[in-house]
Amino acid sequence: MMSGKEKIYFLLDAIDDARAITPAGQPLIIDPTNDLNRKYRDIELAQLFTKLEKDEKILKILQVPSRTKEIDIVEDLDPYDHADDGCWHIELSPAFDSYFLKIQQEPEIQEFTGKEPASTTKPNSKGLMTYEEKLDFVVKAVVEARKATRKDQTTTLYLNATNGLDRLDREEIRTILLQLQDENALKLNPKTNRLLPLSQQPANPSYFFVDILEGFDDWYEGYLMKQKTGLESIDYINMLRIYDVVLDINEQVQLTNKTTVTIHLLPPLIRFSVLFPADSIGLRDKYCETRWDSLKYLKEKDIISDFKHNDGLHRWQTTVTVSLKLSKFDEFYRKIRDEYVKRNKSNDKKEERPKTESLKIDPKKVTAKVTYNAQKGELDIEGKKVKFKKDSFRAKLLELLLKDDKSRKKEWSCDEVIETIQGITDLDLIKENQKKFYPACDGLSKFVAQKISINDLLTFTKSTVQINSKHL
Repeated sequence: MMSGKEKIYFLLDAIDDARAITPAGQPLIIDPTNDLNRKYRDIELAQLFTKLEKDEKILKILQVPSRTKEIDIVEDLDPYDHADDGCWHIELSPAFDSYFLKIQQEPEIQEFTGKEPASTTKPNSKGLMTYEEKLDFVVKAVVEARKATRKDQTTTLYLNATNGLDRLDREEIRTILLQLQDENALKLNPKTNRLLPLSQQPANPSYFFVDILEGFDDWYEGYLMKQKTGLESIDYINMLRIYDVVLDINEQVQLTNKTTVTIHLLPPLIRFSVLFPADSIGLRDKYCETRWDSLKYLKEKDIISDFKHNDGLHRWQTTVTVSLKLSKFDEFYRKIRDEYVKRNKSNDKKEERPKTESLKIDPKKVTAKVTYNAQKGELDIEGKKVKFKKDSFRAKLLELLLKDDKSRKKEWSCDEVIETIQGITDLDLIKENQKKFYPACDGLSKFVAQKISINDLLTFTKSTVQINSKHL
């Protein structure tokens, strides 16, 4: 024989099964014979239904079987006058799922069913649930409810524990659905329960009717992209890159007392060495590139209003002017600061994180992209090497062009090259040797391209030559 709690669970489980096959907006029908296997006496079942309605307030009895109506305890419960079908007709309240979940946690019920306890963990249970979390619950519930909707039919969005909407206030859910309606993703349908007269329509039903619009899929793609690129979703290094730029902007706002500020694309102090692990030309350019990408992220997310590039004497002396609305920027600044602290906070697993100590850079100690070792006759372009005959005109030309910083940036004339390499000062002899200048430049470029696939080392004409600035 079942205990009292087991009888309650068995009835609740039958109700939950009936709900799964009941069309939206219709009462649940519980047949004492087929659904409950005649495990309850009539008076016992009547008492249970009355307890669930009056004491627990998790359902409303709409119709009782004729045999049960003879029992005094429920003789005033039937609002129907039409023919009796021998079944209980009920409507569930929003509290049903949480009560059913609580019953399932009972050790006696777990032993009775042999099932593991259902999870009762709620998101952000230690604090206030944010609007973004509430929106995510509603959107995911709509997507799942849509899957269970027949083609061209209205979707029924239940407010239950299965989709988590029982954790939100009904009016909050309605407000979010209306916001989605404003964005042309869906439309709230005012359809009523067709089985009940208007006077008996539930004031706060445990469901919403929504029509999914044609634009929902495009809207949902955009929503998922926002989720994917949201602060909580991006990986640690990307978060750190954005935080690095935000700190610079915030610092300038404080110093200038303005909402249009200027920051360096390559600041003199690198806050997070993991973003700039060594000082080289390639890493400097990469660091500047990711700083620029971070500024684009901030603009796309409407954290800053705009930004523009200001040329310097050198690409590493570039500054960027940033304009912003303080209310939006400050809110994001606090969020990313908290996110940084949260991700760096030690935990039980003691995860290894990239070191983020500051690094001061010295522009005079940067290794050049392209160098030439005259003793070895070896050209090196960012680790890619090409061998030359040390006494050849091509080798001498490279030695001249890459001798020092001044030579690297200089545009050399044909006469200067001939005079310096061959030691000729006679104008007639210089003119006579000019014919080898262009073929030497062209041959050098093609040889490098053949060996290491770099075909733009030199910029040259028939009368001038210099190292392409992109390799400096």
